[in-house]
Amino acid sequence: MKRLPIIAILCACSILAACSKNFLDRAPLDQYSDATYWTTESDAVKFASRIYEFLPSADFFVCYEGMSDNAFSKTASWGNTLRNAQLIGNSTFVATTGNLGDEWKYDQVRHCIEFLDQVDKVPDMNEGLKKRLKAEVKVMLAYRYFVMATLFRDVPLVMKVFATPAESDVPQDKKAVIISQVIKWLDEAAPDLPPSYTGDDKGRFTQGAARGLKARVLLYTGDYTGAAAEAKKVIDSKVYSLYPDYYNLFQQEGDYSSESIISYIHVKELRPNGLRDIAGVNSVSGGTLYLNPLPSLVDDYESSAGYYPYTKDPAYDVHAPWKNRDPRLNATIYYPGSTLANDKMYDPINSTLDKIGGDKATYTGYAFKKIFDKTELEARDNGGNDWKILRYAEVLLTYAEAANETTGPSAEITNALNEIRTRAGMPGVAATFALNGWSMNKETLRTFIRHERRIELAGEGHRYFDILRWRIGQQVLNGAIYTMDASAGLTDIPATGGKTNKYPKTKLEDRHFSTDKFYVWPIPQGILDQGRKLVQQPEWK
Repeated sequence: MKRLPIIAILCACSILAACSKNFLDRAPLDQYSDATYWTTESDAVKFASRIYEFLPSADFFVCYEGMSDNAFSKTASWGNTLRNAQLIGNSTFVATTGNLGDEWKYDQVRHCIEFLDQVDKVPDMNEGLKKRLKAEVKVMLAYRYFVMATLFRDVPLVMKVFATPAESDVPQDKKAVIISQVIKWLDEAAPDLPPSYTGDDKGRFTQGAARGLKARVLLYTGDYTGAAAEAKKVIDSKVYSLYPDYYNLFQQEGDYSSESIISYIHVKELRPNGLRDIAGVNSVSGGTLYLNPLPSLVDDYESSAGYYPYTKDPAYDVHAPWKNRDPRLNATIYYPGSTLANDKMYDPINSTLDKIGGDKATYTGYAFKKIFDKTELEARDNGGNDWKILRYAEVLLTYAEAANETTGPSAEITNALNEIRTRAGMPGVAATFALNGWSMNKETLRTFIRHERRIELAGEGHRYFDILRWRIGQQVLNGAIYTMDASAGLTDIPATGGKTNKYPKTKLEDRHFSTDKFYVWPIPQGILDQGRKLVQQPEWK
């Protein structure tokens, strides 16, 4: 059985779910008061520990891949947490689209504010523990508000627990105000958090979590100098390092590794992830593949020698296009001819279970590999591998991007990128630039860093947010998307006994990110209807 650290506390405090009442997104509002609860140190620990349930789980956050050019989601017809990922991905969502409110999480905000308001009432509490728990809660508040401001832009900044429905009817605050408070919380939290934990406290927020999250916030909001400085603090702390095996980093052996900074903890026996249904190959585990990698992602991987695009490589073979590629492709994606976790061949052209367009099969010809628990074999089971929300490789990429935007190319930037590429088994930056005949300047390095970020973080839910902040939606989320193109025939797929090794490029759907409107989400209509002082985004009126 997998280790059970913070999980035990979370299970013990599940009763506290009733203590958090939604506001701003629910009416009527009942006054919450429990003067008898805050009496022991154990009460405070349980209440604070529940914030780790607020982090995005694997089966929630992976759906963001389907909103990007990395994947196609079939979840519009299925009831998962973000079942409208397909509608967001093709920009046909509206204010009444269900589940947009899954990121409007003021019940979580209330829980955090409640803790900060009440914890000082606990008698004889260890001051060091109290400071640490307050810091953990502030990191969670910062994370929640950062996500809401990133998606909805202007949202209410709530800093107290409301006593009445009328009091809770508040207007939005500007995004800049929200981000300023997010940074303040993270700055306050970092000094009171330890560099690392041992034993049952593993998985809690650390100094690196606060600083790494701050680096992400600053990067997303265009403060490149600040983002580079904060990422450098994490790097210089020497607490984190890249896990040596890229694929196994995302398996159970990679949980709590030297690369993990913030993770959602999944334990197969107690709190499994739901990635079998979302990303599982049917012939392996009875998975349903509601999320399918797109050819635009697969085609973006370099050749193993560093040629970009990979078709420039003299070794390129149209009949074996996935051979001699960046090793992260094989670690991340199942493509025709891949060896599945149960040692079978992945054949989306002929297989009864995996055939393109079939029931519970891929729509694109591809499936995600690295996020799927390899221990789920021939059984309708769910996985125990943790979901990596923030890892050290992202910090290195944040530093590289932010430092390049601030000063242009430097040896420090190259070193950060080379750490990632060396772990992947790819040639270094200088060799790759020379091979492709690229000049080393800020603009070319920017393009390279963005490419490296897409490849390194593929399947982890980051790409949609990058599209929003880089404002490239019109370029990458507009127009038709297709299946793989195997019209030339594939040498790895047997074409005997009535089988074929060919599949024509076939249109899946059109995407419509044609205006700036889609860089901000509308306030869900059901929430807007309950708040008289809330105003819909001007783009969505």
